[in-house]
Amino acid sequence: RVLSCGLKDFCAHGGVAAPGDAAAAAPPAGDKRVPKIASVVGILGHLAARHAGSIKQELLRMFHESLGSGREQHKATVPFLLQLALMSPALLGTVSAELVDSLKPPVLNQLHQHFSALPRDELDNVVGVVVHLISQTSAGAFRILQFLVGTAMP
Repeated sequence: RVLSCGLKDFCAHGGVAAPGDAAAAAPPAGDKRVPKIASVVGILGHLAARHAGSIKQELLRMFHESLGSGREQHKATVPFLLQLALMSPALLGTVSAELVDSLKPPVLNQLHQHFSALPRDELDNVVGVVVHLISQTSAGAFRILQFLVGTAMP
């Protein structure tokens, strides 16, 4: 429920921020509501001590479910998950190894289709966030590099 509420709020307030961009955490001009993503990160961080497996499972489920759907909320799921990872290295560490393992060719093709319609500047922003997250990942960094090299090879 926390993730679902956070995703709905994320859709209502904007998109993924560039690393270090505080503007994405702020509501649009004239909007007096406060985005809930910081609360979502705090709640998940608190729950992670006792429910890390459930949180990991739900994050991965959201990721995979969003790729096969054209619904507007599902289109925002990957940017939402990226934003959560930017704000919480603990959440990133919780799911990074399993996420890399799941990035098989069919999933990579779904990701390509999912993001191919984005305007160039938004796509560049998403790529920048992914690169930033990879550079911030210590646990599983070798596996991520192996994946990148293996995927880039013909």
